[in-house]
Amino acid sequence: MGLNLTRRGFVEILGSLVSLSILGKGTKAIADVQASSDAILASRAASSGNGYVPVEAIGVPTCPFTVSGGVKEFQLTAEPVTVMWPDGSDPHMMKRRPIYTWGYNGSMPGPTIEVVEGDTVRIVLKNNLPESTTIHWHGIELPINMDGVPDISQKPVKPGDTFVYEFTIRQPAGTFFYHSHQNTAKQVGLGLMGFFIIHPKNPTADQIVDRDYAIMLHTWKIDPGSPIPDTLEMTNFNYFTMNGRVGEGPGSKYGIPDMKARIGEKVRIRVSNLSMLVHPFHIHGHQFKIVDLGGGFLPPHQHMTANTTNVSAAEVRAVQFEAKYPGKWMAHCHFTHHTMNDMHRPPLPGDPPMEDMPMMDMGGMSTVIDIT
Repeated sequence: MGLNLTRRGFVEILGSLVSLSILGKGTKAIADVQASSDAILASRAASSGNGYVPVEAIGVPTCPFTVSGGVKEFQLTAEPVTVMWPDGSDPHMMKRRPIYTWGYNGSMPGPTIEVVEGDTVRIVLKNNLPESTTIHWHGIELPINMDGVPDISQKPVKPGDTFVYEFTIRQPAGTFFYHSHQNTAKQVGLGLMGFFIIHPKNPTADQIVDRDYAIMLHTWKIDPGSPIPDTLEMTNFNYFTMNGRVGEGPGSKYGIPDMKARIGEKVRIRVSNLSMLVHPFHIHGHQFKIVDLGGGFLPPHQHMTANTTNVSAAEVRAVQFEAKYPGKWMAHCHFTHHTMNDMHRPPLPGDPPMEDMPMMDMGGMSTVIDIT
């Protein structure tokens, strides 16, 4: 079955096995206990009240929903969002500069939408941007009039207008996302994107985890003295973000929050890339299994063991591993320049006079998973 339990779960099941051994129940009873171990894992997934372990896109909210007539309804408002990033004009990178982006519901990237196989969902888009927009549900199987391509599958949603997307989830569980399909180089470049997670209705043991994280990768060109990203840039990027934030080391209120896990827990990290570059995602201290390539969860016999995996434009990689070793383990893009920000002019992060600030050179696509 490929079970991967925490220590507590192992003790629960071991106790059952010992009892059966004493009572002489035989192999059928042991098989029954293995089935009950699946139930233990499933009960943990149901502990959220939604039937699944919620996905945490670190630093990004989850989109709330209401249920009416059996339909899950979400509200998304496309609007300008100001974020605060390090200012490269400060040699110590302590200053912050406002960056004018676009997002949904006050967040860039937008809030994470979580649904379950078979759900009928309704997403009400309100456009508070100064220009028309749409939403494309990337990788989702749905009717053509819900696909979000302006002037092909729908009319553009004008400023101040509302459009309702409604469809039923007819595909297996996995990691997907949504993004604007209007003037995409500009609007996606400014941050109009978010995760769309489909959870399994009846999860198998290999699909159930104790912690479920999501990271959206993006790249930016921010000119000196300008708060507006240059979305016409195609190659020369100088800011690199995870979930719209930059890695700034411990204690920063603007940086990427740590992921957390306990020894023995099963951890999933979903990584998506809407930038125009490829990013090799690497985790320190642990091997992982690649369990989703963007088309839904892979069956266990197709899982691949690795410690680094390339995530190209518009791709998804979901990886899973058991948290075995305590410590703050790095999780980052392995292109070395992508772990630094605003480095196109000296002094480079990490150079003198910053020898006493060793984390300052890890300023871009870099965070940690804190295992205790």
